[in-house]
Amino acid sequence: MRKILLMSSALALSSGMAEAACIQTPTCGAMGYNSTVACEGGIKCPFGNAWNCTAADKFTELTNKITELETTIKKVQQGSNNENKVNCKVGDILYDDFSCNENVVYTKEPIGVVFDVTNYLAVSLEEKRDIAWSTTTFDIPGLDLHPYDARYDGWGKKNTRVIYEYCKANGKSCPAVEYAYEYKTAGTSAGDWHLPSFVELGEIFKYYDEINSTISKINKDQIVGSIMEHTRQYVYFYWTSTANSKENVYTRYDYAKSSSREADSSSEKKTDSYRTRSYTDSYGDYITYYYYYIARPVLAF
Repeated sequence: MRKILLMSSALALSSGMAEAACIQTPTCGAMGYNSTVACEGGIKCPFGNAWNCTAADKFTELTNKITELETTIKKVQQGSNNENKVNCKVGDILYDDFSCNENVVYTKEPIGVVFDVTNYLAVSLEEKRDIAWSTTTFDIPGLDLHPYDARYDGWGKKNTRVIYEYCKANGKSCPAVEYAYEYKTAGTSAGDWHLPSFVELGEIFKYYDEINSTISKINKDQIVGSIMEHTRQYVYFYWTSTANSKENVYTRYDYAKSSSREADSSSEKKTDSYRTRSYTDSYGDYITYYYYYIARPVLAF
């Protein structure tokens, strides 16, 4: 009888262990892993090749909403900027909210002076002197050359971007272009400003007096006109983004303030930042020229 009871107990114990060993493992689907495709930010099921993408979907949805909001804000700002442009005049101060005013507004930050109300361009309030266009000479693929006539090159922003990207990608040093492209102010970022084209710089010198009169109100860097003394001549070349050749780039300068107020122009070596030249004139006077090279950024607003 005792043997029968022992056998019964052993059978019962064996049956219970079998039931415990056969508990069904939960499926990935039952645990919320309902995607068979891996997703960024998702969680992988520990028992199979399935993913829970709920968190990732919510993150994507939130990111899309943020992008839509940023786009809406930009459109509103652009619309406001367009309204401000209508009231801009040559010689007006351009402020960091892209509004224009002929007077100083002390609650805003001035960032430039308007010189073109057709293309909405403003010249910066600062400049960099004794600066070379580039430290070596080289061809730049994609940059149009103007060996004979630069009067039709008005694409300063495009020129600057092409030059800047090429120099950075190829380890070239282009100080004047880099200064203009990386220039930034309140309300603007690097890449917003550019080195003016030959045509754009011509417009700046056309309104030389108006621009400098405005700059004097806010005590910033005035555009420099060349100075002629008896035996010394100081010439200030402003760089453009308009190339003449592999070695030369066009500059503009105000040498002799003619009644037409047109700036003189010259094709200068890219690598010059400062130089002098001396000679004896027909009267026996020893004349020295001092040449300075300057970069002055421009903003399309």
